[in-house]
Amino acid sequence: MNGTAAPRQLNPCNECPWIGLTRRVSVRASERPSVTGVGGCYMFAIMPEQVALDSAQADSPGEREQLRQMFASAPGFAALLEGHDHRFVMANPAFTDLIGKRQLIGKTFARALPELAGQEFAAVLDAAAISGEALVESKMSMRVVRSGGMPEEVFVSVVFQPLANAEGKTSGVFVQGHPASDDQRNTTIRAAHNKVLELAIGDSPLETTLSELIRIVETTSSTGVLGSILLLDPDGKLLRHGAAPSLPPPYTAAIDGAEIGPCAGSCGTAAYRGEPVFVTDIATDPLWAVYKDVALPHGLQSCWSTPIMTRGRKVLGTFAMYHREPREPTLRDLTLVDLVTQTAALVIDRERAQEALRNIATMV
Repeated sequence: MNGTAAPRQLNPCNECPWIGLTRRVSVRASERPSVTGVGGCYMFAIMPEQVALDSAQADSPGEREQLRQMFASAPGFAALLEGHDHRFVMANPAFTDLIGKRQLIGKTFARALPELAGQEFAAVLDAAAISGEALVESKMSMRVVRSGGMPEEVFVSVVFQPLANAEGKTSGVFVQGHPASDDQRNTTIRAAHNKVLELAIGDSPLETTLSELIRIVETTSSTGVLGSILLLDPDGKLLRHGAAPSLPPPYTAAIDGAEIGPCAGSCGTAAYRGEPVFVTDIATDPLWAVYKDVALPHGLQSCWSTPIMTRGRKVLGTFAMYHREPREPTLRDLTLVDLVTQTAALVIDRERAQEALRNIATMV
């Protein structure tokens, strides 16, 4: 901490759920460049007086229950951790949603959220507990494990407020914040998309470029999606492996060379029809009758496939989004599908045009 930095005052939001049990808190900006003040309605992050951290000094049961109810109804995420090992005492539904609906109460931070060890969240939590000063993070990146067991990057704005016991020593940390706006996620998508185009222009192998494109979806999705691109062969009958950086290799090998048709899973049917095919439950959908025994052993339970097409409506391949649970696509999912299919069409079309030129050159 920089002891000469001017305190930054947190201003309470008019809708603060803690009004009546709160006091004002001054926050000093960390000397680390990534730590900045947070503005707007996030400023309801003012802290309960001691929040009854010590059981010996706990408020009455009624007041304690009132505090728990306010935790549950708070518009942002909130958690209370005690002791040097940061043991969870309270965590509201918004916090458990953030980290994947896991049992937290009574567990240490390291045991409950092992994937956060070594990440900035854990480092700032430790720093706040050691320094005894509140730390504010704006648009902090966190990689958490939520649905499907796949890591997912989320961005949060958060306050880490140390709380003192009767002796004035730090006995816990109150963590409260909210998901950052989509600005950071959109910035990440744009940067990743630019990288894909740079790879294509630089004549990187097609699979490398398409894998990078798929990772845009996998790293920005909130649903643990696994992406795949299949390429339609020149005869227009078979789908060949294009890229699938996160799908199980045995599965990608099994579907390589699958024939398209009116009842050929999601991808084979989408390529045959020339239109999206969204299967929400592989186990029961008739389109997967022949292929479900290939997908289900790998934990793949839904598959949404969209044809990749040229402007002239010629099918080049398919882009598929798999999940490890039955689910329907959201509006955000569909937006990402458009980005991937349009970019993939440009990349694949360019690759095939260059291949044609190389073939002509060898004939001359």
